[in-house]
Amino acid sequence: MRLTKEQRKAQILEMATKLFVENGYHETKTKDIAQACGITEPVIYKHFGGKDELFLEAIFNIAGETFQEISFDRETDTEIVLLSFIMNRVHKVENNFSLFKRLLIELLENDKIRGYYYYNFLPRLAKPIISYVDLLKEQGHLKDEVPSKVIALTLAGVLIMVSMAKYLEKESAFSETSSQELAEQMMMICLHGLLKNK
Repeated sequence: MRLTKEQRKAQILEMATKLFVENGYHETKTKDIAQACGITEPVIYKHFGGKDELFLEAIFNIAGETFQEISFDRETDTEIVLLSFIMNRVHKVENNFSLFKRLLIELLENDKIRGYYYYNFLPRLAKPIISYVDLLKEQGHLKDEVPSKVIALTLAGVLIMVSMAKYLEKESAFSETSSQELAEQMMMICLHGLLKNK
């Protein structure tokens, strides 16, 4: 049966993700992805600009969903919503850590990937988060004086640090602490600070 355009793109993305995890970025060739999909290389380039875009699209496919995935209403406590978002992402990273580990390696070693990540991928990932932070400010839940992009970066930092502490090494100083507990403690610091009220 002939696949639709959307189905073909999803198939390419799924197979590319699998090969990137198994073989790494450099060892995965577009011809390998095409062969795994039973198509020719030009079909891949019809849907994606190249291997760099396909690699980051695989990351975005996992990390890119935002608050729409989390069930909450307007009465839900802001802290619960933000923590739910962080834990949702932590679980995504946990289930796909090999791919995220590959991304970290490429960001350090590959100038082309790093450039595409910062100028194309990161703004696309951050935009809906910043929009949600802006909404929380309008509703009076967050302070106006802290730039929304800084708040978004802080949330991303909590996500990354929880993931790194729990999954980069199986035996670490945080082995005894659950990812939920670690995220809750870090979010408490972000939202309420370290200093005691005098």
